[in-house]
Amino acid sequence: MLRHLLLIMSLLLAFAFSAKATHQRAAEITYTWIGGNAYEFTLTCYTYTPSPAGTQRDSLPVKWGDGSEEYIPRVVFQNLGDNYTLNVYKAIHNYSSSGTYVVSMEDANRNYGVVNVPNSVSVPMFIETELVINPFLGVNNSVQLLNAPVDKGCVGKLYLHNPSAYDPDGDSLSYKLVTCKGMDGMDIPGYTYPQSSQSFEIDVITGELRWENPMLQGEYNVAFIIEEWRHGVKIGSVIRDMQILISACDNDLPQIHCDDEFCLVAGEQLSFTILASDPNPYNSVTLTASGAPFEVAESPAILNPEISTGLNPELEFSWNTTYAHIRNTPYQVVIHAKDDGIPVSLTNIKTVTINVMGPKAQNLSAEVHGHDATLSWSAYPCPNAAALLIYRKVSCDGYMPDECETGIREGYQLIATLDNVSTTSYTDSNLSQGVEYEYRILARFPDGALSIVSDAACVELKNDSPLMTHVSNDSIDLVSGHVVTCWANPKEIDDQYVAPFNYTLTRILDGATSIVYEGADTTFLDTNLDLAAATTLLYKVQMRDANQQPMGESAAASAVMLTANGTFGEAQLSWTEAVPWLVDSTQIFKEVGNHFVRIASVTDFEYTDSDVENDAIYRYYVRTFGHYTLEGIMQPLINYSAIKTVRIGHEKPVEEFSYKLPNVFTPNGDGYNDVFEPIVTGIDLIVSAKTVIFNRWGNILHDTDDPLIQWDGKSKLTKMDCPSGTYFYVCDITYQGETGEEKLHLQGSITIVR
Repeated sequence: MLRHLLLIMSLLLAFAFSAKATHQRAAEITYTWIGGNAYEFTLTCYTYTPSPAGTQRDSLPVKWGDGSEEYIPRVVFQNLGDNYTLNVYKAIHNYSSSGTYVVSMEDANRNYGVVNVPNSVSVPMFIETELVINPFLGVNNSVQLLNAPVDKGCVGKLYLHNPSAYDPDGDSLSYKLVTCKGMDGMDIPGYTYPQSSQSFEIDVITGELRWENPMLQGEYNVAFIIEEWRHGVKIGSVIRDMQILISACDNDLPQIHCDDEFCLVAGEQLSFTILASDPNPYNSVTLTASGAPFEVAESPAILNPEISTGLNPELEFSWNTTYAHIRNTPYQVVIHAKDDGIPVSLTNIKTVTINVMGPKAQNLSAEVHGHDATLSWSAYPCPNAAALLIYRKVSCDGYMPDECETGIREGYQLIATLDNVSTTSYTDSNLSQGVEYEYRILARFPDGALSIVSDAACVELKNDSPLMTHVSNDSIDLVSGHVVTCWANPKEIDDQYVAPFNYTLTRILDGATSIVYEGADTTFLDTNLDLAAATTLLYKVQMRDANQQPMGESAAASAVMLTANGTFGEAQLSWTEAVPWLVDSTQIFKEVGNHFVRIASVTDFEYTDSDVENDAIYRYYVRTFGHYTLEGIMQPLINYSAIKTVRIGHEKPVEEFSYKLPNVFTPNGDGYNDVFEPIVTGIDLIVSAKTVIFNRWGNILHDTDDPLIQWDGKSKLTKMDCPSGTYFYVCDITYQGETGEEKLHLQGSITIVR
């Protein structure tokens, strides 16, 4: 009797144990906006088919993140084979207000024997999804994970998985690994990432999970988060917790054959063939594909056939793109090739990126009228464009963009933003003579995408007015501070003007205007001032004919204004030169003994001399070299600054740590403020640094461990210049403080002005 009782009890315990546990393999929560603050949530679980616990889970508890909790019903219960069962639960929840809500589900328990989850049979499955309701950012739908987490792998063979995440709103996505969570959403104690012979990682952009290569057979659980970004703001996230089964087998991955990347202009058709093969000639392969091009509402892509199976299956991809498909981030097509190998079928994946670009503005031309250039172009064809951007640069190179290149290259200045995209003309005023200008037009779309740049339109103003060429300290007597001014006659004089010609030279000294010369010469030595004492100094010249008829006025040109400051152990020099010609380089001179020697040549507008002695006095001047693009004007144009005297610091200051980041920089190649860098004191105190810069869609453009950052405004992904606009950074600094290592966390925005 006792023996039978013990047997019954053991069977009951076994049944209770199996009913309670050993079933949860993978899960995620997604949502769709219904209207107002109402969202339909979908909880998707993949369970271990033999476990009786799956049958009993006809509803699961979900915490909505607003203090309420609800059991939501199961609407799909489907055996997928290979001991996987699909469970889908759905419910609508209405939130009372805007805010950030973390929706979560906890279910006991995971299946037995997960290698990297200690005592997995007693560890709950916990997942969570973040929902941000913000009326200023617009309505939001979560990503949809189009590929199920049911792939298997072999010991010593590359394992790949891609969730094929599709965002219905076109938001930017980023991916990263996270620790699997258990009871009450806590990290599972003792959890480790799977062991690999080389690496275990996820691609932050494509979402490709790459395990190279599994070392031990068994079942492993891993988790990753997919974050959504809109206008630089995180607006939601979804975590997938999934199980990977690794077996000992001698199978090899099937191969996928097609190009990795395509670029096309919206309105064009993209067609290509996808082929698959298997190293084992007897293995049949099933070829499928998924991704955003198949999910878009307007003119989705087509696969013919949708699924292909055989020894060498193939699919035909076809997509008739429209202007509605233009976006800042590329589309992804995730291709799956699964063989029927025994005992384990292996799946290879390939991610194909498709860039749908905005067309370039057509028929750009430019005409000169006096000192103005009038631009005209054909009406831009995309009604969904948000603005037209007009750029200008000095000199004309007329580059042709590369095949997949959008936006504009370094060296161009944004001069106008036209919100009315039906506009077909623009006038650029007050241009300088003697300089060739190149114009380009871009379209910008609501998500920040930039079109292909237009062809160049180049102009050169008629040389019918005098040109200032020199505003220089007198090189024969630099100490005097007297200023040599020179100007060039115009080369294109209208027949209505009668020689001889005369000139009126105006000086603007620290804001005070006065006429300093009238006559027929084209040079004047201004002895009635000391350049070293001036704060600002400009000159411009007017020209008249013999009948005193005005013939035009030059653009103003400044002297080279040098500033010198002495600190402990160095002399810091900086200078400005506001002139209508191009400044190419600068030479720095330092007094050594009783004469000046050249110590450096630079192309920017600052220099630090560390070859100094503390408490000593030094004198410096600089000499600049420049040119006009107009033929017939002498070059180089050489101008000297005043001599500046500086005393070097005699006592080392007490070093206090300070680290600040600017909010704007101008990477336009002019040698000034060309990189994003901190204003820092006590840099030697920094122990470690990490800075990440990303755009408003979450794409990482620059990341570095250099405490000086030194971002030049280029994207690390495309190697191209990022367009003018606002970007975002997160910066973490560890430095040696008074009581030990201290941490500084900075985050904010940086604006690029080109």
